[in-house]
Amino acid sequence: MPRIRTVKPEFWEDELLGVMPRDARLLFIATFNMADDEGLLRWTPAYIKAQAFMYDDDLTIAGVGKLMQCLTDTGLVFPYIGGVARQQMAVVVNFRKHQRINRPQKSKLPPPSLGNYKVREMYARRDGWICQLCGNEIPRLPMANDAHNLSIDHRRPVSAGGTDHPSNVRAAHQACNQSRRATPDGEEFVPPRSLAGLEDSLNDALNRSGSGSVNDSVNESHANVNFEPETDTHSEISSLNHSLMERKGKEGNREGKGTPQPPSETSSPTVVQTGERAIEDRMTAAFLDRYRSGNAYSQRQVRKVIADALANGTAPGELWNALERLGSLSKPVSAGTLQFAFSELRKPPSNVIALPGQPLTGTDAKVAGWMAIAAQLRQEGDSA
Repeated sequence: MPRIRTVKPEFWEDELLGVMPRDARLLFIATFNMADDEGLLRWTPAYIKAQAFMYDDDLTIAGVGKLMQCLTDTGLVFPYIGGVARQQMAVVVNFRKHQRINRPQKSKLPPPSLGNYKVREMYARRDGWICQLCGNEIPRLPMANDAHNLSIDHRRPVSAGGTDHPSNVRAAHQACNQSRRATPDGEEFVPPRSLAGLEDSLNDALNRSGSGSVNDSVNESHANVNFEPETDTHSEISSLNHSLMERKGKEGNREGKGTPQPPSETSSPTVVQTGERAIEDRMTAAFLDRYRSGNAYSQRQVRKVIADALANGTAPGELWNALERLGSLSKPVSAGTLQFAFSELRKPPSNVIALPGQPLTGTDAKVAGWMAIAAQLRQEGDSA
């Protein structure tokens, strides 16, 4: 693997990596060298052991497998089965964001299949759930017969020799993807008129993720927290939709087609608006009401972190405890700091006995404490 790779200084400050074992961090750096110019590499414990830990006799193949699982659980590496030989492969998700490749070479390894929704979802997470064609958000929950659902666009079409490798694919709306395919070569891409229903689709997705047992769980776990609705989120979404509609209206008038109309009922999502505020909005409002004073918290950032955590299956009660910990320490709310808070909350209770007396410090305090405990045990034995 004679490849020159770089490690950014921010690597050592990343809080998500900071809570991982040191060997796992070393393995993540090793993936930069083992991966090809597309970020693909073989992903078997025996191969990783031979490549990255060949001189570490104290680390077994099973131990290497646990380190690999640590990287996949945190989403840094995405494993898959590829090729006719059904080999165990993996892709370093944000490889091209962290590595500047000079004169990239074509990959000899098979890419993950785009027919798998988990693969498409991985690319959407890599691109921040933002359509790379129109620049608007992609709903995280797929809706039936909705043009805003996740799709994968090829930068270079397959018909022109493009491949399914990570550098050639990007997340997009289904409508944007279809519109780009229909755009003649050389002409500027214009977002389709069907995006006029973006706000309704996003609201339905939010209600779907916040309905049912999730709301009940939060209400039971935190009955004393007042999750009151907040108008800022609605105004942000309305502002986004207003600007989107205004831009599409101008484009429609330019084309002589008039103002775009909302999608017909036949293309509406199967999930209906319930009128109840989504759980991520209520948790965001409660958190900002309690901790925004004196802190530079961004409502959009906090809500995004909360929504992502809930979408990954995090229990609302545990998520709120982690948010309270971050707010009480005035720490920023991000995926990394949230992971750090979870690691602190999930630590097993300490079995260290508090040492009596405070004047002594260091070794003297420990010796004195254990002598006092031994005397107490002897006294209890004599009395028995």
